[in-house]
Amino acid sequence: MSSVLPDGRNMWIRAFYDFNPEEAGYVGWTNESGQARALRELNDGDLMLIYGASSAQTKKHMRSHVLGFVEIEARPIRDFEKASEASQLEKKNSGEANLWTYALPIHRAWRALDKLSIERIAPVTYNSAAGQGIGVWGQPLTPDEIATALKIKVTEVNVFGEPPIGQGPASPQPLKEAFSPSKAFPGSSGERNSVYVDGETVLYLAVFEGDGSALLGKPAHFGDKAVAMKIGVSNDPASRMHQLNAGIPPAAIGRWALRMQGQFPSRRAAEDAEAIFKKTAVKLESLGGEFFWGREMDAQVLFASVPGVSRF
Repeated sequence: MSSVLPDGRNMWIRAFYDFNPEEAGYVGWTNESGQARALRELNDGDLMLIYGASSAQTKKHMRSHVLGFVEIEARPIRDFEKASEASQLEKKNSGEANLWTYALPIHRAWRALDKLSIERIAPVTYNSAAGQGIGVWGQPLTPDEIATALKIKVTEVNVFGEPPIGQGPASPQPLKEAFSPSKAFPGSSGERNSVYVDGETVLYLAVFEGDGSALLGKPAHFGDKAVAMKIGVSNDPASRMHQLNAGIPPAAIGRWALRMQGQFPSRRAAEDAEAIFKKTAVKLESLGGEFFWGREMDAQVLFASVPGVSRF
């Protein structure tokens, strides 16, 4: 970790075709494994130096040059959760709708004003021969490279899905000035669901399809029909299952799977229904938080009895 960034933060490099956090407030990966790796290695408040990819999709004057910096939140989302309609339409029209869909949200962003090549800023980390791999996966900078990057003159810009930074463009300043004194990062706690606009929200029941006894270290008994299960709320339960399963090795046979869903008009209503399920789950063994152990049939009967459940 670098001592020149506050609070023990780190800085990585990634290659983009463009730099447009005003419309696309996320950093994405095409494969879920990329998102999973980022969640293992990045923390709330870490920075990414974005440089222009060496590809035809990137404007010539941007290729291999520093475009800007973003501050990320280590929370899994899908691209559409933090992108404008115009940005999503542009991806679709360019045939890239299925690319970079596994994402982490951007909290703050700065556009670089100095025209500098990535080789000059990251002579150790950046290797043109491995440029594609670095661009796709990202790579942490050395402390000396971070110190150099923090001298680049930038201007802070708005990020889609975040409060506007103020009226008019921010004053140019070296990036390091943005952290003097450092701004506290609004870290997340609990389950990392992502809902940016209140509206219809789903209460879901998921079951671990696999050896739940082995997962929990419980003794297996012949004829035992107990399973591990989870109750939760989300505006996109299918994506939530992807997130839960992202940390499970591909070779494993166990996976979380949706069993029941109930739609509510708001997140608050769905959370109230979740609280009722937890409070009345007397036939289930609590595993802590939103997880339970017991007969799936008991859980389904309880789920169906929760007031307001409109199943689909």
